[in-house]
Amino acid sequence: MTEQKINKDLTQMTYEQFQAFMQGVASLYSNVNFERNYISLFSDLNSIAKRVERLPSDLLTLYGAYEIEDKQVVLAVFRVTLDKPMYSGENHMITAVEVSFAEDERNLQCSARIREYLTQADFVVRANIAYPPAMEAWLWEKDLTSRKSSKKTVSTESLVPEYIFDDDIPF
Repeated sequence: MTEQKINKDLTQMTYEQFQAFMQGVASLYSNVNFERNYISLFSDLNSIAKRVERLPSDLLTLYGAYEIEDKQVVLAVFRVTLDKPMYSGENHMITAVEVSFAEDERNLQCSARIREYLTQADFVVRANIAYPPAMEAWLWEKDLTSRKSSKKTVSTESLVPEYIFDDDIPF
């Protein structure tokens, strides 16, 4: 992947052109090293979107609201697939990036912060039923709590071993 940013005016695109363009972006980021390319994907999407979000505890799915022609704001969701488990401690490859749109039922779990931008009213209604904002807020709180509790503290006190001497043992 190159270091150039995606510089495209989406407001001139029809919905079909937008879908084809986003499929091209997904293919650019498939079969690449995870190290800088994941951040680059997020940055590129953020530069052409009204907003990009992830869900609590899901770093590999990016939801975005994008403005296309006639001031329509539509949804595109990028799902990143890695060759190894996320926390394996090894270098990862992004094996595939899949993009889908509001028509895909899996996307009903869209963030409320993305939904507030969308002009796809039927999708927003279905998503509000499937994934209410209160549920999302609760999941963010749970995610934050679990991250705080999983942090390990390091003590700076040195440990002094305690020796037990039993004088009743003959030498």
